[in-house]
Amino acid sequence: MRKCFLLLSFAFSLFYPLGKGQDFIPIVTESYAKSCSCQSLQKEGSRDSLKVDLTAGQHPPHFDDWDNYVKGKVIYPQLARENGIEGTVSVLVYVSEKGQVTKAQLLKRIGFGCDEAAINLVYAMPCWTPASNFGIPVKGKKVLDISFRLLDN
Repeated sequence: MRKCFLLLSFAFSLFYPLGKGQDFIPIVTESYAKSCSCQSLQKEGSRDSLKVDLTAGQHPPHFDDWDNYVKGKVIYPQLARENGIEGTVSVLVYVSEKGQVTKAQLLKRIGFGCDEAAINLVYAMPCWTPASNFGIPVKGKKVLDISFRLLDN
């Protein structure tokens, strides 16, 4: 499709050169673009073709069994434990099309080592289910809240 558009744009630039003070390019009508023979380059089953599921809608990335993962993996920092620090750290997580965490950004901090523990927890996570746009995996982001609570002994 992109090749077809570029070819049509080049052809129009030959016949309709921009004059002085002219800052637009003539628009290709939809019927002409549909009749373009370049669209036949994308064959069914080729590597470039994508199957779009219009009923699937859009979904953010998600991690199955988040609560159990946090309970088993979070490490309460010694400094926070000694000072009686409790709270919630909010982390914005960027997830790639492949489900890998590519970036993590702190949104809400509580300090005393809890922020670093939350970031380490996020980067140590296994693969996510990536965001999807009509069945096609896409990049996405999600806010995670990680709670640090002291247990009464």
